[in-house]
Amino acid sequence: MIVRTFSLAILVAGLISASARAQSVREPIPELGADTAAAAAPFETLELSARLARLGRDRADPWLLAAAARLRLSTPIPFRPGPVEGTPEGSVAGDDSGAAQSWPQTAVAWLNEAEALADGDPQVLAFIQSIRAMEYKGRQGGPLVSLARLPGGQTHVFQERFTPGRPAVVYVEGDGDAPLAVTVRAGKGMICQAAGPGDVKLCTWTAREPGDYRVEVRNLGAATNRYAYGTN
Repeated sequence: MIVRTFSLAILVAGLISASARAQSVREPIPELGADTAAAAAPFETLELSARLARLGRDRADPWLLAAAARLRLSTPIPFRPGPVEGTPEGSVAGDDSGAAQSWPQTAVAWLNEAEALADGDPQVLAFIQSIRAMEYKGRQGGPLVSLARLPGGQTHVFQERFTPGRPAVVYVEGDGDAPLAVTVRAGKGMICQAAGPGDVKLCTWTAREPGDYRVEVRNLGAATNRYAYGTN
């Protein structure tokens, strides 16, 4: 029963993730090579866990929340350490790195929510307990994340350098308070854009040109959004 429920949760979230991706990418999706697909895989799993957790909250479903936590705890996420770097436009990027030293704490919060929603169901509680007993699979101490606060209607800009011919990934996960959009540019051309509903965004491509890439994270809402920002 537990395995079947977990499998169904992943299937449902996968369909949601695919649908959201189709809505959010405005530019034609280039064919990704094997290296780029491999580099994107951990971020795709992170994206899936975030969408699954939000679906669980919307439906008050402890199985979905627990499944999201299991995904996050079992996936090594290559976030870069330290505060967000870059040049903010119209706002100052707050350094929330101290609040995000341990990325697995997100999963722990989801498990706590799932436990409250379980209402004493022994099967759900057993599943949650099995996840709590998992050893985190990321690097020792868990990956550090970069966090910033982005006021409504404003933009943060980051200058990133990717090696030509190598995979490039940008991932943004907000706190749910406002929709976010991500645009990646090289020179005058747009490389990738994720601008659909929500604030969980993933851009993947294979870098073709040397030099700096401009990554813009825009807050499309009125409320401030605290978001995690990661690249490979």
